[in-house]
Amino acid sequence: MKEYLVEEIISETYIALDIPRNKSRKTIYTQARAAIAMSLNKYFLQLPIASALGIDRSVVSYYKSKHDINLKHWEGYSKTYNTAEGIADSKAYLEVRHMNIEKATEEIEKLEKRLKYLRNSNKELIRGA
Repeated sequence: MKEYLVEEIISETYIALDIPRNKSRKTIYTQARAAIAMSLNKYFLQLPIASALGIDRSVVSYYKSKHDINLKHWEGYSKTYNTAEGIADSKAYLEVRHMNIEKATEEIEKLEKRLKYLRNSNKELIRGA
């Protein structure tokens, strides 16, 4: 999937959460980074996620190891994650849908070329017979 989406999803999530991007260790910012990273983890590798969030890849791995526990026990994390996940899912769905439409269009064009070739070959065979 296209990596420009990582930045787009991160930006939209911060806007939806109504908080600025901040490298602070305050809970609200830490939760946002963790939730965003986990919402992106379904679609992207850890390195592009970490790079876009300005953190080390090992931090994304740590977030992943704590995700289920955080959902259950870290107050506010579940709501933040649900917001991030909703944005990531909708953006990724639209991108996959767009990719599938492009792929289908390419396939149709190939088949149309093949059909044209076969019709021309058929005409030549009929003329030669």
